[in-house]
Amino acid sequence: MKIRIKPKKISWLILTLTILGFASPTLLANRQFRLPAYYQKIQELTARLEPEIIAIRRDLHAHPELAFQEKRTSGLVADYFQKLGFEVRTGIGGTGVLGVLKGALPGPVLAMRGDMDALAISEETDLPFASREKVVRNGQETGLMHACGHDIHTAMLLGVAAVLSQMKGQVPGTILFIAQPAEEWGDGAQKMLQDGVFRDYRPEAIFAFHVDDTLKAGYVHYVPGYSGANCDTFFLNIRSEGCHGANPDQCVDPIVVGSHVVLALQTMISREIDVQDHTVITVGYFHAGTATNIIPDKAELRATVRSYGDQQRERLKEKITRTITGICQSHGAPFELDYQFGTPSLYNHPELLRAILPTAEVVLGGPDRLIEDRPEMGGEDFSYFAREVPAVMLSLGVVPPHLEKTAVHSPTFMADESAIGIGIKLMSCILMDYAWKPAASRVRAVRAK
Repeated sequence: MKIRIKPKKISWLILTLTILGFASPTLLANRQFRLPAYYQKIQELTARLEPEIIAIRRDLHAHPELAFQEKRTSGLVADYFQKLGFEVRTGIGGTGVLGVLKGALPGPVLAMRGDMDALAISEETDLPFASREKVVRNGQETGLMHACGHDIHTAMLLGVAAVLSQMKGQVPGTILFIAQPAEEWGDGAQKMLQDGVFRDYRPEAIFAFHVDDTLKAGYVHYVPGYSGANCDTFFLNIRSEGCHGANPDQCVDPIVVGSHVVLALQTMISREIDVQDHTVITVGYFHAGTATNIIPDKAELRATVRSYGDQQRERLKEKITRTITGICQSHGAPFELDYQFGTPSLYNHPELLRAILPTAEVVLGGPDRLIEDRPEMGGEDFSYFAREVPAVMLSLGVVPPHLEKTAVHSPTFMADESAIGIGIKLMSCILMDYAWKPAASRVRAVRAK
């Protein structure tokens, strides 16, 4: 069956399908081309499985679990993988699950990751499957909610696994399906790696989705290179003997010293950091004192430090430590500084991204559906996987058609479930297209740490 296309669509299809190696420019120009047969099979299987996967997503949404407590979720995932006939490992890094699909043809090892944990947020939607789960934290009861789309990520992981399991005879190589705990805590991926998730199979490349609360379903954001930030933290305690507010000369005022620290850090950003080296320092916690007329004996400051790359985070640690030390010593204020490195910055391998974008153009229906975005200062622990092997995370539009916008980490977050089928089809085609690439044309290099 020949595919009919409008003239204005010919140019991007020629480029896209030529890059993929499906047809020559001459054949495409004459409209004499076919997509690989597995595209149609993926489309059919996705349509058939979509209701089942959406039902699973709703079940997961109604029963969210916090980081490293995803026992019900991981059990559901493991059972599903086993029914598909996968090799299954459980309890990786706590509650992580690995499903292994071995294709019938020789080829590379590839991987897809989906995260499972929810947030301590009380849901405020009117969805029939809204979460009613509760948890006690810090002595107070609060709700639990999949307010960051991890229920969708997990559902799509299962959907892609189901589609490709039914195409095993056409799958080259091995595909790892990784259900990861504790993304919100920022160390679930690291725990899985430490626990040997790649012990038996080391992928050449790994892919993931994140829901995008700024795009409608059918659109995708992508960022080459750094797309998420280092998420580092410092805790500063400034000490004092304390004294009466009427006699400030009799002690160090830790509030004044802390205020100097806050201002100096912002000045450091504008005067000591290259404007090309995106950096944010936010002191989000400054606590001191109990009365208007008493200079307290302590001021506590806590801050988040965001940057890209290992060299920049090391430089920032040195500069911040030097600045804080100098200010406190100049005021004669004893202090304790605890500086901690958190989740590293996420790096989307540019060559790997270029390799899969043509597939995304075909599946989504044109280059206008793919939008290059700017790097963000948010964190994402998929970065730990990206430090081990070439990786790409795509942002999948999920804004419901009846809303202008939605917001992750919000009690009112809602998603367009049609994005689930789109994501399943897109990732299935990405994995298949990339697995079918000749070994010489696949990405081998890993970014230096």
